[in-house]
Amino acid sequence: MKEKKTLLILSIPLLLAFAIIAYIALPWFLILIGIQLEPNPPRPEITHGEFPFRLEYEINGERKVIQDTLICEFDGFGTNEARGKYRKWRERLSSGNERIALLKVNKTKEIFYAPGSANYYMGDLGNTEEYEPLFPNALFFEKESSGTNTGIIHADELFNKYHIRLISWDSIPPIKNNFK
Repeated sequence: MKEKKTLLILSIPLLLAFAIIAYIALPWFLILIGIQLEPNPPRPEITHGEFPFRLEYEINGERKVIQDTLICEFDGFGTNEARGKYRKWRERLSSGNERIALLKVNKTKEIFYAPGSANYYMGDLGNTEEYEPLFPNALFFEKESSGTNTGIIHADELFNKYHIRLISWDSIPPIKNNFK
């Protein structure tokens, strides 16, 4: 009799904890199942693209030019609870550089230019998405003890603080892709 009472006393909190966890997790689990059951979006007809570009800028009064090629490749399908299933794209520079670096401020901070997303160049912006070019602004990348921080540096701050002025950005326009 005492064993049943002890078992009952121990099982009620465990059952209550399980019910609370199930109540919180069940909606997310159902969303995950629903997304996994969705069909994949159509595959792109063109899965590889190369987009040469030229960035001209001035730093401390000295003109510089960066010429490279952005390579974009289809990378399968991804999922998330906001978009469902979507096409993933991978992008890299043919030079092997990670970014289009403009200035290494110190050991932890770098200023760079972002050419745009692979989705844009491969003609895969959604119906509600619009491409907003970054030019004449730039981005910064900063390593911190808690992780990394990335943000926009507007053209006026870019010039006043770092003496950088972006002069021109020329690249091949995006392709018109078809999705089967």
